Amino acid sequence: MYRASKIRIKNKEKVINRLVNSPLWNKQFSFLNVTKNVEPSFFGIPILINKKYLSKKKQFFNFLRKKGIETRIIISGNFVNQPSVKVYNLNLKNESFPKAQEIENRGFFIGLHPKSISEETLNHLEKNLLKISEL
Repeated sequence: MYRASKIRIKNKEKVINRLVNSPLWNKQFSFLNVTKNVEPSFFGIPILINKKYLSKKKQFFNFLRKKGIETRIIISGNFVNQPSVKVYNLNLKNESFPKAQEIENRGFFIGLHPKSISEETLNHLEKNLLKISEL
């Protein structure tokens, strides 16, 4: 594993630990677990918003942007919602994928740098990410 990948994994662990051990923690989010024997390359932290805060999602993302915290949607989410599925008749059985839909509805990423995360950045993330419950 490359050095940058190891640092990103450590940064991911630091961010998640900071959030869940914060006095501001109120289970605002959940985090995806890595499958055993899989070594993903974390360019970002996938985060799921607690269902009780979903109505604040758009307001929350605007708030984070103003605080200098960029977010990204989870790419494609539920693939059956993509226009190409209809164009190419890919879902002829009209199947639904509730877990994929949940990830699309609740999920987002924040980026991870390949350099060790600073205490200042951890404080900034803790202070602002956990504000979703106050918006």
